[in-house]
Parts: sequence; C-alpha cells; structure tokens
Amino acid sequence: MFCTEQIAIELHEKCPKECANYLLTALKDGGLSAQIDKCLDTSFITVKTSFKDLCNKADEVELLKELEDSSGLVHEFVAEDLKKFKGHNEEKTFFTSSEQLYLLECILHAVKFLKDAFIKAGLKKFGASESILTGCIHSTPPIVQSFTPLHNEELRKLWKDIRSHPVMLPKSHDKVSCRIRDYYGEEVAFYFAWMSFFNWALIPIAIFGVALFLHRPKGITVDDSPYLPAYALLMALWIIVYLKCWRRKEHEIALTWGTSNIEKNDAVRPEFHGILRQSPITGNMEKYFPSWKRRIRYLVSFILTLPFLSLGVGAMILSLNLNGYIKHKESPIRFHSLSQYAEPGGIFAGDSPYYGWMIPTIGHSIVINLISRVYRVVATYSTDIENHKTEHQWDGSHIIKRVLFELFDCYLPLFYIAFYQLDIVSLRRELIGLFWGDEIRRLATESLLPFMMEKIQAKRNKKKMEEYKKDDAHNNLEVYENLSMEEYEQFDDYLEMVVQFGYVTLFASAFPLCSIITIVFLFLEERSDMFKLLFLCRRPVVKRAKNIGVWFKVLTAMMILSMVTNCFLFGFASEQLASWAPVMYETHEDGDQYIIPGYGRYVVGIVFCAEHVLIMCVGLSHYLISDVPNHVRIELARREYLKKEEIKMLKLKVEKEEEEKSKKRKNKIS
Repeated sequence: MFCTEQIAIELHEKCPKECANYLLTALKDGGLSAQIDKCLDTSFITVKTSFKDLCNKADEVELLKELEDSSGLVHEFVAEDLKKFKGHNEEKTFFTSSEQLYLLECILHAVKFLKDAFIKAGLKKFGASESILTGCIHSTPPIVQSFTPLHNEELRKLWKDIRSHPVMLPKSHDKVSCRIRDYYGEEVAFYFAWMSFFNWALIPIAIFGVALFLHRPKGITVDDSPYLPAYALLMALWIIVYLKCWRRKEHEIALTWGTSNIEKNDAVRPEFHGILRQSPITGNMEKYFPSWKRRIRYLVSFILTLPFLSLGVGAMILSLNLNGYIKHKESPIRFHSLSQYAEPGGIFAGDSPYYGWMIPTIGHSIVINLISRVYRVVATYSTDIENHKTEHQWDGSHIIKRVLFELFDCYLPLFYIAFYQLDIVSLRRELIGLFWGDEIRRLATESLLPFMMEKIQAKRNKKKMEEYKKDDAHNNLEVYENLSMEEYEQFDDYLEMVVQFGYVTLFASAFPLCSIITIVFLFLEERSDMFKLLFLCRRPVVKRAKNIGVWFKVLTAMMILSMVTNCFLFGFASEQLASWAPVMYETHEDGDQYIIPGYGRYVVGIVFCAEHVLIMCVGLSHYLISDVPNHVRIELARREYLKKEEIKMLKLKVEKEEEEKSKKRKNKIS
C-alpha cells in the first residue's frame, strides 16, 4: 500500500525531455511511485512511496514511535516488529502526515542514479551532489525548478481548530500545536509554540505597564513617572525568567514529540561538496572540506554583505534628519536640506496637526524592507558558497547574517536617539512610529495583499482551465495550484517576533504600553501567520527540530543588551533617576534636571551596579535552575536504557540463531 502524502517535483522549462524521462525512470527504479503530468505551462512529477519503505527508512533514521502499551516513545525496529507499536493496524495513519513527508524526502535524496546517464541525455553539467533532486536543481541546464510537499484536506481541519480559540490563544502543549506538528513538522510547530508562550508570558508584565500608565501621579506624564525605573527593572527580571522557562518548555515539548536526540542524526546536506577522505573517527570514507577554505569564504561573505549594511546606515541617517532628531549643527550626519522639514511648522515637524512626523519613520521602515528583500538573496548566496556540511550549520550561518542586518537597521536609530541625543521623548516617538509601522505593514503585506493576489490568480487559473480539457485536468489543477503558491520562509516570521521582542524589552521605560499592545498584535499575528501558511504558501519541506535553534541565542543576546540599555536609559538618557535620588540633581531655568557637579561618579556607580546585579541574576539562574526538567532527564535516561537493552536482545537473538544453525550443520555431518 502506498502512503497518502505526495511530493511534487516541478520540472524546469529548460529541462531536456530525455533528462525528465531518465529522472522518472530513476525514481521508479528506486521503488517510488512516480508519474509525470502537465498543467498549463508547468510540467511536474508527483511522487509517493509504500508503507513498507517508510518503515525501513524510519528504522534507518531512528524515528521514535509510541508503544502499544503506552509506555512511551521508543525506537524498536519498526519494520521488524510493527505490532509492538500503537496504531499499527492503520497503515494510513501510523505515521503522521509530516512523518510520511520527512521519510519520503529522505528516500528521494537517497535514490541511486548514474550521473553519466544525465550527461548522455543532454546535460552539459550535473550538480555537485549525491542527491538526485539537488543535483537536478543545480545542473546545467537545470532539470528541476523546485519540489514541494502537497497540501491535503487536513489543512481545513487544522484551520478549524485554530478558529475554535476565538479569545484565548492555544497553549504550546495542547492538541492544536500537536496538529500543527503532525501536518508541518516540528520546526514549524516550534515557532507557533514559542509565539504562543511569548504571548502568555507577556500578560503579567503588561498588567504592570497598564497600571503604571493609569495610576501615574497627577500632572505627570508617563515619560516622567517615578515608577518607570521599577518597570524597567521588572522587565529585566521578566526576561531572565521568561527565557529560562521557555528553555525548560522546549525540552518538555521535544520529549513529547520524540526529537530530544535528533542532533545525532543530523544528515549531511545534499549540496555539501568536498574531497573524499577516510574519517579519523569512524574509518569510513567521507566528504571533507578544509576549515581554512571556509574562513576565506566567510571573508567573501562579509565583503558581499557590507554594501547593504552601508545602505541601511544611509536610510537611517535620512530618517533621523527628516524626523529632526539630529539637532546639533556640528553633527557629522546632519543635513540641513533634509532636517529643515522637521523644524517647527515643517511638514514632518512634531507639532504637525496631521501627524506628519510619522511619515519619515514609516517610510524608513518601508525602505529597509525593500533593501532587506535584495539582501535576502545575497545572504542566501553567500551562505551557499560557505559550503556548510549540515542543515543546522547552514541555517545558523544564514540566520546570523540576516539577523545582524535586520536588527542593526531596526534598532540603530533608536540607539542613536537614546544614547547620543539623550532624548527619551524623541525615542518614545520614534519607537511608537516604528512599532505601529511594522505592525500595519505585516498585516497588510503578509495577509491582506497575498490573499487578494491569490484570489486574482485563482480566477485566472480557472479561466485557463476552461480551455484545458483533459480527463485528469481537475487533479492536475490541484497540483498546479500548489506549485503556483509562494514558498514559505520561516525566517521572516521569526525575525518579526524577535524585533517585537526587542521593542518590548530593549527600551521598556520609553514605551511601557508596548507589552499590552504586543499581546493584541500577537493574537492577530498568530492567526495571520497560520492563515498564510495554510492557504497562501506552499507546504514547506518537513524539518525535524528539538528547539527554536539559533534564535534562542539571539534572544539571549538581546536579554543581555536590554539590561545595558534600560540601565543607561534610567541613568543617563532621562531624568528618571532624579525622582529616586533628587539630592544629586538640580533644576535649571529651562525646566530640565541636570546632575550636580561632583555627583556624576555616583550616577555612573548606580548604573554600573544595577547592570551587574542583573547580569549576576542571569548567572544565578543558570546555575540554580536546570535547563532540563527532572522528569525529562529521567525519561531520556529511560529511553536510552531501553534502546541499549533492545540492542542486547537483538545480539542475543542473532547469537542464538547462529548457534542453532551451527548445531544443525553438526547434526547433518554426524
């Protein structure tokens, strides 16, 4: 019996017919069910495999399945003794949808073929890969344009589950997250679990921020509230607790999903190339790429990305001038021809009755978004030339490149205003503009606009199909519609949440209402992202994961940075410390408060101590609270023990069979 899940391989328009035929033959020879079809101007091959092959591949990659007696998830040689496992009677549902696709892709990459056969069929060059799919994508001329898993009716049921939570967000461990995991795989499911956890965790700190806004002293604006430093301190402590709780939650989720030890099976990327050598560890032949060559390629990557960082700085300078934040005439980045529009009475001035001051901020956000789209291609290309061995290494390098660029451009104007201009009022105004600009842009560009474009494209396809009369035209149209969708890029979703995390944490005392507003937008964002993923994007390739990966390191770095920024805002960029230590400040004629000469050392000391106390709290939380919950540690140890016992039993079984065979041979001889 063949599995229900299919992968569609889109053939390139320049693909020679003989190459397509050989690809189809190689897939069939590999035991796969494959057929070539065409719809409108697109040719494609749909592929699926048998349940038996799925079981064999599950053994090879050590996929964990639950035992019939519900004693836990184990790997006990599925193909040899299927009856041990829960749900073995239903071959269609024994493996989840995402597991079927993951195993099917592993089988596809392992299909045996002859490169010379492709050359004889009309290729000039076959891609440098042992994977038939990757090689066909990078061949000359290209054979394969792309490949994607196909959507099925389960997505409607999943969307129904999402809509069944009209008010409260689903928790990261409930059936909705499990359904996401079963359909899309662990990597996608971890993103939504993290987003949901982030939203729930914001509720306590958001309540404090609202209380601070509502119960400030009469005649005092929220910018001058004496309770703002307490809010900033509480925010710093909240980040420590939040990240520690999420790290423990990751281990619990990974245990439930059976991905705690997947790094042991981190496969070599099909695109990885190198010289063959004998492994000094295993003694087997392996591909090897010298580290010194990769360092040279890192330098090339830096040179390629530097111009885009420069463009980001240029966009920031324009924005700061048009917003009137660069007030010092001797500033090297001040341009009077631009800053004059932000002077009183100007179209971008802060006193504009039409909120003109928001235009440069929103415009800056749009320009950076356009630069980012181009940089995305450069970052992917530069990461490819670094020739990383595993997907984990490639993803880490790619994410770091793009995160540095995006966060640099998002936060650099805020840092300039806060720590060079020392103007917390302007900081708050810029922060609000960026915050609202990003939120509105995301909702418009990620959901509303794609939804409208998808509807328009669907109507066009329907008209074309009326002229395309074939018996299987309806089925072909379904595959064609899958291939016509945009590819899903999870990086963008993660980045938006990380930027949102920075708005909430890095400048907490400048915008205390950011937390409560973020909860509302995260509620919409979660459903917007899910809608986009279900109906507007291709079904992504299934990737297994045990956590959110390198993004946790990004959040940790932002945690340390937030401690520094909030302490500096408290001590230097605002007058908040004056309400706590008025003896060190004096009020001038302009109404501003300044440090009394001689007390500056004490202000520096207070900020320094506050910053280091918070960092000490991070260290204490690391040593006093384990990242892995005790029950998770025990269960992992139990699984490892059961695995060793199973191997022992298998060895005993083999030895016993050999002993019986030996006795039979002796009896025959006698």
